[in-house]
Amino acid sequence: MPVHPPAPTDPAGLVDAWARTVRNVIDLGRTTRPGDADLPTDCPGWTVLDQVAHVAGAEALSAGDPTPDLDVSGHPHVRHDFGALMEKFVEARRGRSLEEVLDELEERLEERLAVFAADDDWTTRTVAGPFGPTTFPALLRIRSFDVWVHEQDLREALGRPGGLDTAAASLAMTFLFDALPRMVARDAEVPPGNAVVVELTGPTVGRAGVRVEERDGKALGIPLFTGDADEHPDVVTTSLTMSTQVAGRLLGGRRAPEDLHVVVQGDEEVARRVLTSMALTP
Repeated sequence: MPVHPPAPTDPAGLVDAWARTVRNVIDLGRTTRPGDADLPTDCPGWTVLDQVAHVAGAEALSAGDPTPDLDVSGHPHVRHDFGALMEKFVEARRGRSLEEVLDELEERLEERLAVFAADDDWTTRTVAGPFGPTTFPALLRIRSFDVWVHEQDLREALGRPGGLDTAAASLAMTFLFDALPRMVARDAEVPPGNAVVVELTGPTVGRAGVRVEERDGKALGIPLFTGDADEHPDVVTTSLTMSTQVAGRLLGGRRAPEDLHVVVQGDEEVARRVLTSMALTP
């Protein structure tokens, strides 16, 4: 069963998914109470204000702004080069008020929407992405996923759940399902002869599965539920059932699996390996 509601694939739908989750971040920021900007979030080292600064900074990076020349090596939560890159854009906005950073993000959103509305050439243009050259539609998928994870960080910190049935949520869950074969066979190192099924109970729902086979001496994840009628050896199946909210926390690497509600049926060790390998964000 694919993700439902389905994730957008057309340019207009991708723009709308990205813009809506950015607007959700802005709306959450505009309606905070005094002191909320300094609340810690599930993202290590980042406050509510830092979360908004990251979204604004990432959009600045996507628009081609230069990387701030700042030393962020003293932050213990910065663990790699990509983290340092993102932290520099956050650091550049520390000292500003939440309202100022929200104003910047609103301006950046309108600038980007104007680019997308001007013509259709952007759909085939090669642009700089966080992991190298890419296309605008592919970048919008990544940006929607990233902003949605940070929107959920804000909602968790502020006690304002929501945004779990949006197009950006569907894109995030599609990222999970697309990555599942690699996640199970390579990252979690689930042995051949096993299969793993992940079922999302909602608000965004779906089901995906992978069986692990040995090919040329390597474990390979083979997607299930594809309609393929080919016979294959019997496997031992482990099922993981969780909500969209829980899947989002795992995808972002925000919570330990044992701190979240996941119903496991099957091999507990296989489940542990997969759940600890689900983080897709750097």
